[in-house]
Amino acid sequence: MVAESIQAIIAEYRRRQIQVESTRRDLARYVHDCHAFIDELIIIDEPQGKEGVSTVPFHLWPSQSDLLTALLTSRLTIILKARQLGISWLVCAYALWLCLFHPGRVVLLFSQGQTEADELLRRCRVMYERLPEMVRQSLSQVLISNASKLTWSNGSRILSLPATKKAGRTFTASLVVMDETAYMEYADDLFVATKPTIDGGGQLVMLSTANGRDNLFHRVWEGAQSGSNRFRPLFLPWWARPGRDDRWYANMVAEYRDLRLVHQEYPSTPEEAFEATSHDRFLTTISWWDLCRRELPPLGREPLVLGVDAAIGRRDSPSDCFALVGVTRSPLDRQNSVAVRFVHSWQASAGQRIEFQSPDGTGPEDVIRDLCRRYSVVCLVYDPYQLVDMAGRLEREGVVWCQEFSQSSARLEADKNLYDMILEQRVHHTGEELLRQHLDNADRKVDIDGRRLRIVQGSRGKVDLAVALSMAVYTCLELNL
Repeated sequence: MVAESIQAIIAEYRRRQIQVESTRRDLARYVHDCHAFIDELIIIDEPQGKEGVSTVPFHLWPSQSDLLTALLTSRLTIILKARQLGISWLVCAYALWLCLFHPGRVVLLFSQGQTEADELLRRCRVMYERLPEMVRQSLSQVLISNASKLTWSNGSRILSLPATKKAGRTFTASLVVMDETAYMEYADDLFVATKPTIDGGGQLVMLSTANGRDNLFHRVWEGAQSGSNRFRPLFLPWWARPGRDDRWYANMVAEYRDLRLVHQEYPSTPEEAFEATSHDRFLTTISWWDLCRRELPPLGREPLVLGVDAAIGRRDSPSDCFALVGVTRSPLDRQNSVAVRFVHSWQASAGQRIEFQSPDGTGPEDVIRDLCRRYSVVCLVYDPYQLVDMAGRLEREGVVWCQEFSQSSARLEADKNLYDMILEQRVHHTGEELLRQHLDNADRKVDIDGRRLRIVQGSRGKVDLAVALSMAVYTCLELNL
């Protein structure tokens, strides 16, 4: 009995030694073969799998394999893609391989917002955690693992950062990933901030579905196509995913009922992708707004909501614009309508900043304080970019309740609500010319489900008053004043 136990222990020891040696040989191979590392070891989420199936092995499709080869051989890469091709997973798997097998690497992950960037990091983390235990034991060990940082004992790390103007400036990066670049609000500023971080030999990867022609992603794509920059352009059409055929595409057309939306999400060519997502005017005709004009009595003590938007101008109009709009329930139809009661904006000269408080008392914060003294201002809603400090002061001093307004889902709902109310002539105004101009300047980007939209800046000029109006109208209705 004792002899049998000893033999079993020896057999297990030999089996484990064989396994260790096999793992060592595999790891030596994976150092030089990222394709094999991903295809043989990586497991990804499968949220739309069969019941009880939440993960699947990441066996590379031909299009994914070709893209990975490009990532391994290109310093600057721009990827225009259809939806649901697993490209974000692939880029994250590449980043993981880079960190595990190459000490001291620094990877910076950016997306539309912090939440989306953190999701990219989560993918890196779960792919690492799903590696075979013996593989993980043989590699560098994780030292820090949280929502925004993943660090290993070999000095490599992956960080998810907010896509702001100055993000990433302090790093020297091995790899910078800008996911959904076409949808980043500050893509130009982020590119200027992060590009120097990889100029010593790092990589930059831009990937996105298209979002019209008026953004950094399209400009870089066009430059890559024409050869005027050094980016390598890669396009993945809808059929890059195995199983998608003409019948599948016909079903998509039938389900979406709008061929433009199909072209937007599942393009066949780059031209189709960019053309499909070109923006329409927010208001097809400004006469819709003109039909909302009414004679309104002077503002009294009715509850007033202030909407504030401070935005960075376009490259051909680089100065800041501070927009302020005040809204109440309409005295002509309190039950169903709102009324615009105050409109003002401040425009700085190029290269200068708007001073929120000025010696002559005419700065934006001065005017807001004056309005709060004279009228019954119940809430100030604001785009948090550039305005957090001012809002904090106003709240601490008891001037007005300040409410941060989300620029993601809440904005989509608010902008669609404003659009519908204008068409129904439920936004009464007295004809403020500058507000009219901003509304006429505005374009709209329709959400994929067609039930929400977003006011965006086109080529005609500023839209900040339109955004401030949208936030104020939505909040006025939400508060049920």
